[in-house]
Amino acid sequence: MRLLLVDPSVAGISGDMFIAALLDLGGEVEPLEEVAELIREETGKELELELREVERKGIACRGVRLRIPEDFRGMGYGDIRGYLEGLLERCDLSERARGYARRCLETLIEGERRIHANGHLHELGSVDTLFDILGSAALLDSIDAWECRVISLPVNVGSGRVRTSHGELSVPLPLVAEILRAHGVPFFKRHSGELTTPTGLALLVNLVQEFSEELPVARILGVGRGAGGRELEEAPNMLQLYLCEAQALIREQISLLETSVDDVTGEVLGNALEELMRAGALDVQLLPTVTKKNRPGYLLQVICRVGEEQRLAELAMRLLGTLGVRHSRVSMRFALRREVRRVKVRINDHEFSARIKLGLDGEGAVVTLKPEYEDAVRIAERLSLPVREVLARIACEARRQLG
Repeated sequence: MRLLLVDPSVAGISGDMFIAALLDLGGEVEPLEEVAELIREETGKELELELREVERKGIACRGVRLRIPEDFRGMGYGDIRGYLEGLLERCDLSERARGYARRCLETLIEGERRIHANGHLHELGSVDTLFDILGSAALLDSIDAWECRVISLPVNVGSGRVRTSHGELSVPLPLVAEILRAHGVPFFKRHSGELTTPTGLALLVNLVQEFSEELPVARILGVGRGAGGRELEEAPNMLQLYLCEAQALIREQISLLETSVDDVTGEVLGNALEELMRAGALDVQLLPTVTKKNRPGYLLQVICRVGEEQRLAELAMRLLGTLGVRHSRVSMRFALRREVRRVKVRINDHEFSARIKLGLDGEGAVVTLKPEYEDAVRIAERLSLPVREVLARIACEARRQLG
């Protein structure tokens, strides 16, 4: 499995940085030039695409700049949608790329709707926005990014205050903050100025499938570095992309929550385990222990994804009445890639559909196979058979079908 890893943790992300990094990663120049030409024809605006080799703090990067002598800004939502659809009809893009472009624009529009009531995109209603969206879609097509799993580090949005058409505002600006909120993006503030733009963030959130505080273990096949428009004092102003090949085991960052209880019944504990798993915990277990005053009790342990700690801790406190939950970061766990598939199984002249959970290695080979328990129970009840027999029949049929 190929991975596309995005690192906006050093200097954020903007549309031109993303396009430049994709070019540096191996994206073809011709589709980008075609996009620029089509925008020129569709809008009637003169524009010049400038591609450069630049350095940021001594590190070689690719730079992209779109020169527009007379741009138009503040288009209405319908106007920019119309331009985008007209361009999509003329662009040689895959269906995935077309869908991606539409989602990116809608992310910006939905964010603006929550901030402004006048139906305009203000500074984002421009040729720049169209170019960033369509150019990114074309370059993602050229490197076949749609077949990759895309993972990103948390986003550095910058810090301080900047002047806008609305006056002086703090970073992150309202539209960036709205996209961060709507998509649950982990972010932090470091280095001065606005480092993450609304368009850059829209391009990111509509591509990424997972945010992680650390990049997974993988073999690097290629690196792309896209330069930001200015030098930063504290760090190189660049976005880095890594095209990788996944290793046999996935390396995941997880968190551990713990709390001790000695004053609840077994029924309450059983319900808590079910509710925590239903709420998204990766695993929940109870360990017998001795609490204060030598009372017998239980240690509840919850393993969860990074970013889910507070929500699950609050749920555990509501369910168990405990006054606190400890949180410790379990840095990594190794795991097989997981996948759920459906198989048709015939038992006693009846055909059923059942889910199976697969554990796959880096080559996609099946390492583990386990039928979904609830499906086996449903079939067993229908046929008045033991669940263990149905589980075995489903597993046997799944192995046969998967070869």
